[in-house]
Amino acid sequence: MANIQTLSNRLRTEIGDIGRSFIEQFTGDGVTSQFQLPYAPVKGISLRVTVNGTDVSNTTSVEEVSGLFQLGIIPSNNAVIKVSGVAYKYFTDTEIQYYISQAFYDHSHNATDSNGATTTLATLPFVEEYPLVILATSMALYTLATDAAFDIDIISPDGVSIPRSERYRQLMEVVQQRKEQYRELCSLLGVGLYRIEVLTLRRISRRTNRYVPVYRPQEVDDGSIPQRVYLPVPNYGDTTPPGPAEPKDLELMSGDDFYESFKFDMDLTNWTPAAQVRLFPEIPADQVGPLLLATFTITKSASVTGGILDTLTIHLPSSVTTDLPHTAYWDLQLTSNVDGTVKTYLAGKVFTKAQVTITNPEDYYG
Repeated sequence: MANIQTLSNRLRTEIGDIGRSFIEQFTGDGVTSQFQLPYAPVKGISLRVTVNGTDVSNTTSVEEVSGLFQLGIIPSNNAVIKVSGVAYKYFTDTEIQYYISQAFYDHSHNATDSNGATTTLATLPFVEEYPLVILATSMALYTLATDAAFDIDIISPDGVSIPRSERYRQLMEVVQQRKEQYRELCSLLGVGLYRIEVLTLRRISRRTNRYVPVYRPQEVDDGSIPQRVYLPVPNYGDTTPPGPAEPKDLELMSGDDFYESFKFDMDLTNWTPAAQVRLFPEIPADQVGPLLLATFTITKSASVTGGILDTLTIHLPSSVTTDLPHTAYWDLQLTSNVDGTVKTYLAGKVFTKAQVTITNPEDYYG
C-alpha cells in the first residue's frame, strides 16, 4: 500500500536529493538569537539544538528553505550552541510531498475500479507507483530548470567562458527523457495519463432510454447476489460538482466485526450521530425503497482538550456483516440537539469481501 512518505523517499532517490546529516557549532555573543546554517534546505523536524548542553529544540524555529534558525532565548556570551540535523540538496519535505500529491491527482484523474470506487493514494496499485514517481520527477526537474533559466553565460575579457545556460539545456533533456519514460510505461501498463482506453459497448433500453446494467459473470452454482460493474459513463461535459460531504469508502470482511474511527475538530456534545448502510443511495423507479441493510452502532469519545478532535467510532457486529452484499452505500450524519440541524459529513460505498473460514456453517447459512 502506497503512502506519501515512501513515495517521497523514492522521488528523492530518482533526483539524487538524498538527505545528509550535519553537525554545526556556534558561539553566543549575548545579543544574537538568529543563526545561519551553512546547509539548506534542511529538515526542520530533524533539527536538534543545544545551548551549553541543554536541549532547546522545542523552542527553536527554523526556515527550512534558507537554513536560518531562531532560538527562543538569547544565548549568553560565549555560550556553546550545537546544531545537528538533516539537510537536502534541492527540495524541502513540503515541496517533495507537493510534487507527489500533484502527480497523483494528474496520474489518477477519473480513475476508478470496477466497483466505481475512486482511486486514492492508499488504494493505488503497486504497479502504478513507479510511473507516478517518474511523473513527479519530471515536475521536480521542471522547477530546477526554471531556476537555471535565470542564469546567464559569463564571458571574461581574458577569454574564460562559463556557459551557465548549459545546465538549463541538460535539465530539459532529462525532463524530456523522463516524460517519454512515463509515456511508455503508461501505454504498456494501461495506466495514468497515457493509458489506452478500452470501452465496452453498452445496450440502451428502448423503453427507458437508459443503459442496461452489466454484471460480473458468475458460476452456475453461485447463489450470491449479482455484482454490478460500474463502467465509465460519458457525461458530455455536464459534470456534477462534488457535494459537501467528504467521500469515504469502507472496506470490510464478511463475518468480521467492523470498527472505524473518525476525528472531528468540533465539540460533539450537542450532536447526535447516525449512520446506515443501504443497497441503493436513492430510491430508483423500479425498486421498492432503498432497502436498509444495517445501522451502525456509534460511540462518542471527547478529547481531553475540551472537545477539540472529538472521535466517533462506528461498529457493525459480525452477525450483520455476514449478510452484506459485495457493494452497498453508507453515510454519516450529525443532528444538532439544539436546533435540529442535520448535516452529512461522510458518504461513500461499502465493499464487503467474502469470508473463507466459517466456524459455524449453520449460523452462516441460516
